[in-house]
Amino acid sequence: MTTPAPPLAPPTETRTRPPVRLLRPERLALLPPTRLSASRALVHRMTGQRWRVECLEFDVDAGSRGRVRYRVHTPSGPFDFVAFSFAPKLAGRTSRIVGTDWDMTGALFDGVADEADLAHTRRELPKLYAGRATAHTLVWCRSNRSLRLFEHVVQALAAGRQPDARRLWDVGYLMRNTGLDGNGTFGTRSFAALPGHHPLAAPLHAQMLAAYLMREFAADLAEHLARHRDRGAVRLDPELRRGLGLGNASALGLVFFTNNHPRLVDRWLALREQALTQALYARRGTAHLAAIRDRTERTVRFHEQDPTGYGVFGSPSGLAVSLRRAVEMLDTLPDPAAPDALPRLWTAWHAELDEAAVEALAGVLIDSVPDLTDPLVDRQRVDETLTARPEASVAALLEHLEDAYGWALATDLTAPGALRHVWYKSRAAEEPRRGPKEEVTEGLDWQLNVPRAVQALARDLRAADPRESVGAFRVRHPEHRDTVTRVQGLAGTALHSPHMNIADDAFLPVHIVRFLNSAVHGLDKTADSAGRNVLGLLFHGAPTRHTLPDATGPDWELPARPAAATPCEERA
Repeated sequence: MTTPAPPLAPPTETRTRPPVRLLRPERLALLPPTRLSASRALVHRMTGQRWRVECLEFDVDAGSRGRVRYRVHTPSGPFDFVAFSFAPKLAGRTSRIVGTDWDMTGALFDGVADEADLAHTRRELPKLYAGRATAHTLVWCRSNRSLRLFEHVVQALAAGRQPDARRLWDVGYLMRNTGLDGNGTFGTRSFAALPGHHPLAAPLHAQMLAAYLMREFAADLAEHLARHRDRGAVRLDPELRRGLGLGNASALGLVFFTNNHPRLVDRWLALREQALTQALYARRGTAHLAAIRDRTERTVRFHEQDPTGYGVFGSPSGLAVSLRRAVEMLDTLPDPAAPDALPRLWTAWHAELDEAAVEALAGVLIDSVPDLTDPLVDRQRVDETLTARPEASVAALLEHLEDAYGWALATDLTAPGALRHVWYKSRAAEEPRRGPKEEVTEGLDWQLNVPRAVQALARDLRAADPRESVGAFRVRHPEHRDTVTRVQGLAGTALHSPHMNIADDAFLPVHIVRFLNSAVHGLDKTADSAGRNVLGLLFHGAPTRHTLPDATGPDWELPARPAAATPCEERA
């Protein structure tokens, strides 16, 4: 019996890519969804553990008013989800948190919800900021229909036929998420209180389960309303239903989230880099290269069939062309059976291809070794406490600052437009806003501007006695207390802060929003909207609740356009 060759040891310099390269906002925006992304990791857990979603109640009238309950059965116990359905109204309808009317509101409970829980939620959830969840509520959520597409689907099913597959493919959703609130918001249960073995202990998994159930509710509701119109209504074709995700729009709040959760950002990026290194050096042989080729081809097809306009992010067709070149390079790789074949190919890709293609290929590699990547999800949870070291000397702090924050110290804050913008919150709902300071004459500037804070700290450290303790320095300079705590508390980590000046005219918030949406949350087709919002799809192609217990493999990712949705010129 032949003993498998041990994994090829990675060179030290390739184990983690330099932060100066990875942490540019433009580069972070290119990171694609992978098995480490919250929504995808959740689906893989659901299918791997054979979770089952049972509909307990569907009491909705022909006018869309009523209540629906689902129960998610897991090996560790149930989760209940309630959806309150409403007749669509245009008044008060918005994708922002200031909305007052929604087509659906819902709640995810940790365990079984009784009638008292449901009644409490029905009463409190519409109050939003003034409302309070029950003690075992994990998430409050809201969504609105894609009015024209939703009505088109209901009409078609009621008439006994399938909806237009091309329209479904182009839009991609029946309902759009307008809010997923958890982790203490509105009195929901803090995720820090969940034990490590809890099925939803990984960051954002509770929100993603609520989002998945909203997606399922949308399709169930369309079928239910079609039957109200005609008892002979047909069900949505399983392939068409699987292609429908949950629409999502995210905005400036995710820039605040990135700045306010540096340990989480660092942990997530560090694990992603570890997953990439494992993928490069843990497998060898032509069979593994063939699997990578197949995954790359599927990625090419997905982008070639993508009808989305991406704004500042470039066209999907351009990315597909670059990935075709990557396949050609794989096919002509010298000595593909050699132990270092994949690292050599990765080096060649880096040398020739654009950044978007390189990051897409990194995602392909990460997903090519699920047995190595998936266990990293359980390590994403991290203690986010930042602690200062008052006993350290000013000299030691300054040395660390100059070593770890060279990018921030080198940022030219005197350049025209470098500090033009302020970040503030709206009076209506405390929504984040960004605008030129000459146009925002009132209110508090909420921004955490790392370059500005670090440069101000460095100036005062250089003027201080190097032997002085950091504690004494902070007493004399209370304005630096938070910056000192952040800098010292993040010592030993390298990927915590995107290299950005968020006050600069040239800064595009959409890059950071897309990083969170695509790489961390796992949205597909993440498109720029006005340079500050990102539109995308959650669970695009994921198994539906009907097929979830029997789904196997990662084939749901990168779904192919249904044959019925192919343009006529491509069918010829």
